[in-house]
Amino acid sequence: MTLTTKRRQVLQEVPWGMLVWQLPDGEFLGDDAGNFMHVFVSNQDPALMERAKVALSEAARAFGHKEGRPVFWAGRRPIDDEELERQLARADAGLVPDPLDIAAIREEERALYQQNG
Repeated sequence: MTLTTKRRQVLQEVPWGMLVWQLPDGEFLGDDAGNFMHVFVSNQDPALMERAKVALSEAARAFGHKEGRPVFWAGRRPIDDEELERQLARADAGLVPDPLDIAAIREEERALYQQNG
């Protein structure tokens, strides 16, 4: 027996994220250090999102990548090496790694409420 889901819907819990450039082969454009070329943007304003897509496509073309498309990663944000170290330390301590991860914090809150009843 197989289960099928109809009328699925993506729930975005935060109105911001990263717009990244996806190449035709499925890879994302970035540097050798693993940093993606991105624009950190809110998806609430269609005009702002369109300007961000144009800026990202122009930057990709400037680096010699004429083919590809912008992809929005909801709820993602760029972090530096120092923030990564902080998040790894929080994860090791059993905390939600990203203090701005609203979905994980809400889930942890629900679990504690159910546990303590």
